[in-house]
Amino acid sequence: MLALDVASGHLAGGRLDAAFGLGSRALEIGLRYKSGRIVERARALRRGYASATPAKIVRDFDERLYGVFL
Repeated sequence: MLALDVASGHLAGGRLDAAFGLGSRALEIGLRYKSGRIVERARALRRGYASATPAKIVRDFDERLYGVFL
């Protein structure tokens, strides 16, 4: 959860690579341990960013989140 809080700070500062890099690592841990709290926090991180053409790291994050149900 701490990594996702730090990722939110990076996102607020406009550092997408750092934000979604940390978010991706945290999401992997959440999926490994089947933590719904971590996955929902990762979804909240993604909802915090909106763009007509998201960067590749954001598309990769979306792909990993797609279809995850915990």
